[in-house]
Amino acid sequence: MGFKEKHPHFILIWILAYMSALAPLATDMLLPSLADVQDSFATTQANAQLTITVFFVAFSFGQLIYGPLSDALGRRKPLAVGIAIYTLASFACAAAPSIWAFVALRFLQALGGCAGVVMARAIINDKFDLKEGASVLAIMMMVGALAPMLAPSLGGLVVKFAPWPAVFVLLGVFGALLLVFMYFGLEETSDPAQRTPLNVSAAFENYFEILADRRFLLLVLTLALPLSALFAYITAASFVFQDYYGLSKQAFGVVFGINALGATAFATLNAKIVRKISPYIVLHYAFIVMLVFVCLLMAGGFLGFGFLWFEVFVFLTNGMIGFIAPNATVLAMDRFRKNSGSASALLGMIQFAVAGFVSFLAGALHANTPAKLAAMMGACILSGYAVYLLLQRASLRRRWRR
Repeated sequence: MGFKEKHPHFILIWILAYMSALAPLATDMLLPSLADVQDSFATTQANAQLTITVFFVAFSFGQLIYGPLSDALGRRKPLAVGIAIYTLASFACAAAPSIWAFVALRFLQALGGCAGVVMARAIINDKFDLKEGASVLAIMMMVGALAPMLAPSLGGLVVKFAPWPAVFVLLGVFGALLLVFMYFGLEETSDPAQRTPLNVSAAFENYFEILADRRFLLLVLTLALPLSALFAYITAASFVFQDYYGLSKQAFGVVFGINALGATAFATLNAKIVRKISPYIVLHYAFIVMLVFVCLLMAGGFLGFGFLWFEVFVFLTNGMIGFIAPNATVLAMDRFRKNSGSASALLGMIQFAVAGFVSFLAGALHANTPAKLAAMMGACILSGYAVYLLLQRASLRRRWRR
């Protein structure tokens, strides 16, 4: 049996991973140069971090645009428009004349890039059942994480030989390449018979109907809050590792890549496990293990155990996202197979709105030390576990009534 027969969805998963990784690349490649952005525009550290926060906010709310568009027009057309916006905004970021122009262009960049994430989840929901969808999503995360994992190292390498705007030229090239890959390798997956007319009031009614599903909302928050811990880390990592621990840009890129490798490795393991074990069970034990790791991270941060301790438990804590994200996502999406685009958009909007708020807090509260960052990550994960317990209680009540 040949490779194509053994892996019939390989090209699709690769393109979906590329779609999902493109927008995170725009954040992760910038991280080693955040201080350079601050110096280049003669601005404050908070304003430099705002370029990360505004990206998360636009990435969040922009998804609401693509949900109804994809349910009405299919997946390919809205996706192509979004990636084109991302590509043009990336090139424009390289020539931004001021910090505020740069912030505005970052907003547009995220607004376009979020199309890839919305469509990737919707396409998986179009083509796969629950268990296979969880496995495919985990594989997609694994492949897609390779790019963000290498992004800080690549960003550090770029600024070693060129000014920081060159990072955005490269991001624009990545966007243009994705448009080519989509044109030749991505088929339309939505069923024309199930498409809904494009209507603003109907779109809002659809969103309210999805939000009224309490289980969907709890599953989304179960994902969003732990993911916010990761985004707090992304926002503060450059300053913690470079300013506090004294790592060079290149060393920071390596450390950041190693930490991203944790999520990739655990997502790989999850892809195999969920084919045999329910995603609900995997989610339960993943949360327990993640709580243990983040408690050890907070202990090390507050007691000053040093770089090695902090790094090990950042790696393990962030790595557990590889179990939580695919399982919570596929369980939430499975509740709305007919309106996959709208459900995907709401899921993404909520998770990135929460993440954007936490990212803003990380900058505003100057969570740029190991103790402060660990405390913020711990608060996010503990909150996520509290929501998960509400989800479990609802499940127990439903079983009891039966």
